[in-house]
This record gives sequence, C-alpha cells and structure tokens, in this order.
Amino acid sequence: MASLPDIPLDSPLRIHPKRDLPQLFASTYAHGHISGHERSLAAQRAFEARKSAILRSMTAEQVESAYQDTVKKIMAVLEEDRRKNEEVDREVEKLTKQREMERMIFRKMKERSGKADGLEVKEETEV
Repeated sequence: MASLPDIPLDSPLRIHPKRDLPQLFASTYAHGHISGHERSLAAQRAFEARKSAILRSMTAEQVESAYQDTVKKIMAVLEEDRRKNEEVDREVEKLTKQREMERMIFRKMKERSGKADGLEVKEETEV
C-alpha cells in the first residue's frame, strides 16, 4: 500500500470549510467544529500523529473491516435501545388501560352508591 503523505497541521487541506454546510449546521465556534471544546494544539498534534500512524499501519481492507466492526457494535446498541423502548411503550400502554379500567369501575361504584342514597352523581371530569 502506498504511504499516505504527511499533511502539515496548518495546511488548508486540513480545514473544513463551513460554507459547504447548511446554515443550520454551520459552526458558531472559533475552532470550526459544530460543537464541543477546542482541542489544545498539543492534543490536536497527538491525535493527528496517532491517526496517521494507525492509517499507515492498516490496509484499506483492514480499515473497512474495523469500520464494519464498529458499525455492528453501534447497531447492536441501537437495537437493544429500540427493544427497551418498545418494552417501556408496552408497559405504559398496559398501565394506561389499567388506569382507564380503574376509572370506569370507580364511576360505576359512585353511580351505585349515589342511586342507593337517592342522590344524583355528576360525571367526573378527567384531569
């Protein structure tokens, strides 16, 4: 595999122009990122050096394989979250039905007790 060229930190090739982003996503931060804190120059250099070393040591197939592994892990987490959300939705639906049944029974009990006492019962307004 051909070696990747070293791109200096101050090269315009490292700059991501904001003009290509929709105005909604354009950064308001001085460092040009959409959000987050600016990295210190030393932290940025360390990140770039590590990234360059990793990319030089891997073939395109290895990079793709690592990417696919990461995607699988993220998809597994998303699937688990989706499953948990569905469980919560089912539980909320069950509790809503239970609450409606309790209200219906309570209304009938009030109606019966009102008729037994000879009183008229007004409909309960829901909150």
